[in-house]
Amino acid sequence: MNTQTQIIEIEPGFNYEVVRTEIFAGVHLEVYKQLGYADEATLHIGDNEVHFSWTDESAALFAELDTCEPVELLAILAQAPRLLA
Repeated sequence: MNTQTQIIEIEPGFNYEVVRTEIFAGVHLEVYKQLGYADEATLHIGDNEVHFSWTDESAALFAELDTCEPVELLAILAQAPRLLA
């Protein structure tokens, strides 16, 4: 997996960090971090996006993605606040 980090400035003093990890061709994860706000993430699968909260549980799951059970991944994604297709 290839990971890149980028700092994006919306306006002076208003920045957020995007950590993008390519899981495999056509599938990548973006985690959005901003001081003072809850972390969020988007899993991009082809043209589809699944947005969800980036919690300790989801971070642990993605850290061990190669050994996790598919049902564990689905359980995390089922908690997504919105699904865009």
